[in-house]
Amino acid sequence: MDTQRQLALPLDLPQSFAGEVLPDSSNAEAMAWLGQEARWPAHRLALFGPAGVGKSHLLRQEATRRGWRVLQGPALSGVPEPAPTALDDADCVTDEEALFHLINACAAAGLPLLLAGRTPPSRWPVRLPDLASRLRATATAGIAEP
Repeated sequence: MDTQRQLALPLDLPQSFAGEVLPDSSNAEAMAWLGQEARWPAHRLALFGPAGVGKSHLLRQEATRRGWRVLQGPALSGVPEPAPTALDDADCVTDEEALFHLINACAAAGLPLLLAGRTPPSRWPVRLPDLASRLRATATAGIAEP
């Protein structure tokens, strides 16, 4: 009987977000804002655009490059400690108080907060009036389809 044995090869595969985002006209605004963190009002910037345009990729690339923690919007809860933060799928946060506290803590400590979602934060359906006002005051950078 002929048996085959599979050999395991030592491949060092890159992480799914390891590749560099290349600047082009679809992400030029976002790339310009990311390069000017000192100009972010209240130390906050939100990337927005349709699914599949590279928001998460760009957010994670910046967070990795700068040593920031990355959080997922749907998993955000409680009162996160203030730290430089990239929050992916921020428009899917269900714990509005957690997002409100994260925004306030980062702003009070002068720490950057990078958000990503499909629409500008001013259009996110939030119930807390104070959170809505902070989201409206967030600088935004759109990413279009390439």
